[in-house]
Amino acid sequence: MGWYVRCNERGLHMVYSQQAQASCGIACVIMTNFKMKKWDLARSLSTSPAGLVAAPAIKMSLDSAVKVEEEVYAAYARISGKPYNGSTYTHVAQLAPLLNQLGIGTWQADCMAGATMAERFKQLVGPGKAPIIALVHWSDAGGHFVVCDTIAKSGRETVADICDPWDGALRTVTLTSGQPINYVAQSEPNQVDMGQKHFQYGSRSHGEADGWIIRMQP
Repeated sequence: MGWYVRCNERGLHMVYSQQAQASCGIACVIMTNFKMKKWDLARSLSTSPAGLVAAPAIKMSLDSAVKVEEEVYAAYARISGKPYNGSTYTHVAQLAPLLNQLGIGTWQADCMAGATMAERFKQLVGPGKAPIIALVHWSDAGGHFVVCDTIAKSGRETVADICDPWDGALRTVTLTSGQPINYVAQSEPNQVDMGQKHFQYGSRSHGEADGWIIRMQP
């Protein structure tokens, strides 16, 4: 469990893998807090010759990420009245109040019909805008929080990059107006883990982001 540096054609993404089976909500808050505050690594990429990233820049960014984790745990303790132990399940109603403790703007939770989600993603995420947290409902029951930090055009399609805390992977989904957002999670063999431990999807899992999102207010 920890931080992963993931890259695709749209850039760099820092993905945090959750510590326990029920801690996807806290993990998404940690990622969102980091993405709002700490882009040292992204800035180093833009200034590195020939696209190379200096090792000190990576270390600086990951050190900042660890501090962000501690900040979120402390904020959770203030809200809940007890220390965070890495295994706490977080309800959707708790995520916005937790984000509001972190000095990164005012956040709120919205519930909407699945058919409106794709357009809402397009409105909320983009250059200069905050990431959002979305709740995926699995087809075989249960739910899972993920972070969307990038939306862009890819050919004729609009796509969203999803940071998944379960396995620390980056996935891309297609946004189709008037349709729920389909999310398929499976092993990502092309994403190198460098020996780090994380949860894995045992088989192809299918779900939809069709209800709750946590977003920053304008």
